[in-house]
Amino acid sequence: MSPPSHHFGLALYADDTDIIATSPKPTLLISYLKSYLKDLQRWFSEWRIAINVSKSTSIIFARAGRRFIPPRQVKLFGEPIEWVETTCYMGVTLDTRLTWLSHIDQVRKRPAERMGMLGLPLNRKNDLSVRNGFLLYKQLIRPLMDYACPAWRSAARSHDRRLQVSQSKFSPHYWCPLVRK
Repeated sequence: MSPPSHHFGLALYADDTDIIATSPKPTLLISYLKSYLKDLQRWFSEWRIAINVSKSTSIIFARAGRRFIPPRQVKLFGEPIEWVETTCYMGVTLDTRLTWLSHIDQVRKRPAERMGMLGLPLNRKNDLSVRNGFLLYKQLIRPLMDYACPAWRSAARSHDRRLQVSQSKFSPHYWCPLVRK
């Protein structure tokens, strides 16, 4: 396989591969992507690597004010790769505008579900010690809230506020009477 051109970046993690292409014009982007996928397809065939194309997606990140219009089809092994408006990569939900709203909604939903499951042990009237309550919080809730948090720096203030409300709702100060300020 030829080395990626200066228009491409390749991100590999375990069994996930991400092709990152940049171009000021969507038409050039598609032509770059098609040529790279052709090289990639040849390399996969040569090394006998099986790819599940149905799990592959394409997304274009556009500047504010530009509307998402799915471009021409891009194919790998004769199967079209679906164009999407949101995708999940490494647990982070990305949308075409990179507003982080989809990801923040997921970050708000997962701890709420987990708190629902832990409702009885973390209940104020339960005999669970403060130390064990903190341990449950630090191991089961906080990682869900903190995952990929550097990405939120570029989120809109309204999205950030929604996240802050959720974080204060799930903090130990909210559900543990001995930690109250």
